Amino acid sequence: MKILISGYGRMGKEVERSALESGHQIIGIYDNAKDWDDKAELIPQCDVVIDFSLPAEAPRNIIRSIDNHKPIVCGTTGWYDQLSFISNYVGQKHGALFYAPNFNLGVNIFMNLSEILADIMKDYPQYEPAITEIHHTRKLDAPSGTAIALAERLIKNLPQKYEWTKCKEGEQALPHQIPITSIREDDITGIHTLEFRSKDDRITLTHEAFDRSGFAIGAIMAAQWLLGRKGIFNMNDLLKNHPTITDIA
Repeated sequence: MKILISGYGRMGKEVERSALESGHQIIGIYDNAKDWDDKAELIPQCDVVIDFSLPAEAPRNIIRSIDNHKPIVCGTTGWYDQLSFISNYVGQKHGALFYAPNFNLGVNIFMNLSEILADIMKDYPQYEPAITEIHHTRKLDAPSGTAIALAERLIKNLPQKYEWTKCKEGEQALPHQIPITSIREDDITGIHTLEFRSKDDRITLTHEAFDRSGFAIGAIMAAQWLLGRKGIFNMNDLLKNHPTITDIA
């Protein structure tokens, strides 16, 4: 598979390393908007674009990939306020976009387990849900895209909850809200915790990523899966096939 990397920060470098280890080819790297013009000859040579850029750049990168008839896997978060426009654009152009706030397989299993737990807990309103996410200090968006996606899944299964809200540690949310607490610490790849707490006890689910390799492996797996497809996809579509890590080789 011939990959063009868009965004050459920590995740872009991890995608490069994992792709090369798996026998894929890196056609080139676009590290900023200027590279898309200065190195325009690269994109026709690739099979797929993998984007881990910046929230302000991701929608434009998606559009330029689609305009060049290239499928794109986007792991950038913080741009989902434009998702409706981007989805319509991709659909009109008959393109292919795979986007996810988190490509780690374990965290997506965690999300599915959380949804199952929420479906059970809807009958026990004495338990209040809360989400905590901890990341490294270089992560710009807060709450994380994964925490927001988790909250939105919970809302679908908890009729007494209508929205999520960002809270500081120890701060209370309104009765109809799911609180999300964001913490930034040095050298934390990513920890997401869901708890249901009553006055008597607490039920907790936690996922912790030890390094970035799992995110890169998931993005490469998504890129392989996306080839030959048209439409808008996410990790739920990928996991329906129950892929394993060895599928990226």
